[in-house]
This record gives sequence, C-alpha cells and structure tokens, in this order.
Amino acid sequence: MKRFVETDLATMWLDKDILFFFWKERVSIDLSGAKETVAQRLRLQQGRPQRILCKFNGILHIEKEARHYLLGEGAELVQELVLIATTPLELAYSKYISNKMPLVPTKVFPDMDTAMGYLVQHG
Repeated sequence: MKRFVETDLATMWLDKDILFFFWKERVSIDLSGAKETVAQRLRLQQGRPQRILCKFNGILHIEKEARHYLLGEGAELVQELVLIATTPLELAYSKYISNKMPLVPTKVFPDMDTAMGYLVQHG
C-alpha cells in the first residue's frame, strides 16, 4: 500500500520499501520548515529505517540552521540516501550532504531512471 504525505515544502510517499522524497519546486527552506518536513517524514516511516530517494527540484535556498538540522537530527532513520542532482547547485548540495553525513551511505545520480535502476539492483 502506498502512503502519501504532502507539506508546504515537500511531497513524500512510501512504495516498495523506498521512501520517495521530492522537495517542491523552487522552495526556500528555513529551520521551522525543515523541522516540520522531517516530522512528517518520520511519521510516514513509523519508526522504520528507510532507503530514501530524494529529488531537489531546484531548491532556491536552505538557511544554515536548516542545513545543520537536516544533516543532523533530521537524518534520523535514513538508512541510505539516493540523490537526484541535475543542476550545478544540486550537485554542490549533494557533495555537501555526502561530506556532512558520513555515516549515511549516499549516492548521487543525474536522473530518476538511473537512480531507480540502482535502487532496484541493490535492494
């Protein structure tokens, strides 16, 4: 069964043991928005670690406090993080995330098909 959650900043759902997490297009993320979005994700996960496929969708800005939260407390129950990065800014975010979350295996792919291929092959 697919479970679906939408916030002001993101859309997320569980399907076949993968949590799909798509930031909405061209959002700016502050600390309160980051905390609310993580709280919704954790409720969706119901205490189970998940592999997460994350798509940036052209995020405009992430406040410093929000970045620290998302990569610290906000990474709770992230078993593996698969990022889709299609722009230079998204690639920069991906490298930053990989460096700041060394305990969470992180992979970066240029498109959804390649990312899904990896998840299916390594599931």
